[in-house]
Amino acid sequence: MKRIVITGLGGVGGFYGGMLARAFPTNDRVAVYFVARGTHGQEIKRNGLRVEMPTGSFTARPSDVVGDPADLRITADYVLCCTKSYDLEDAIDAIFPVVGERTVVVPLLNGADIRDRVASLMPDVTVWYGLTYIVSMKVAPGIIRNEHGRGKVLFGSGGNRCEAGDELENILREAGIQAAWHDDIRLQVWKKYIIISVSATVSTYFDLSVLQAFNRHPDTCNLLLREAISVARAEGFDLEEEHCRLELLKAWGGDYNSTTSMHRDFRDRRPTEVNSLCGYIVREAARLGLEVPAYREIYRGLKVGISR
Repeated sequence: MKRIVITGLGGVGGFYGGMLARAFPTNDRVAVYFVARGTHGQEIKRNGLRVEMPTGSFTARPSDVVGDPADLRITADYVLCCTKSYDLEDAIDAIFPVVGERTVVVPLLNGADIRDRVASLMPDVTVWYGLTYIVSMKVAPGIIRNEHGRGKVLFGSGGNRCEAGDELENILREAGIQAAWHDDIRLQVWKKYIIISVSATVSTYFDLSVLQAFNRHPDTCNLLLREAISVARAEGFDLEEEHCRLELLKAWGGDYNSTTSMHRDFRDRRPTEVNSLCGYIVREAARLGLEVPAYREIYRGLKVGISR
């Protein structure tokens, strides 16, 4: 039996965890476990996890739901880490009890350096690169809403395909998840990072949905895009500005009301991923000797706004 642990049951982990738990409810091939704390975890344990989509909703029940991974008393084959970047260190520290010699950890967090951060915390563990394209959120304890009814997962080791990669890809696809191994996953991570970094930065700074921000403030948005691409190119990833701009707009599916989780967190006065999604560009640019004045100014403004 293959054991998959999902940690971080927000919009990302909740949707993919729900899809997996629905596909393998009492299956002797795959067991799915959730790590969810507080009222969210309690509600899932009592009534299951409800996933809402425009095409219909469902309720999924995993093999177990725990607040502390140590309570699972298993060794995971795969851990999908779906926490926010500001909770990463605590989340990784907590999952050690379910990690063994053959465990593969796949982080699905927003950020260009997430895999390296996880690997530095788990130097003897296999950690792959991962990313997701999705608009999904926790709307209440035990309830996840995927606004567009879709999501895509890309992952890889940074090298060639392997048996474990084929296995995870097949499991995810069997659950109805659009998933694919990529040999060039590091390039894919940067493509996604540019999209979410610019989207999160402009939506939060202008307090608008992503497409509204691009419509009302195109010069600033396109300048941020160019600055992010300049950092990616300095890192060795040759990305075209027009292609990235079109992919960014395409990612939001023409929905002029959709916004980023960082924007929602900022509005609700919750912790945000501003250091990972905006500050990282500023720090990397300084390290590489590049100028990113728009990012630097907006990052300064966002930090002031968040501290209030």
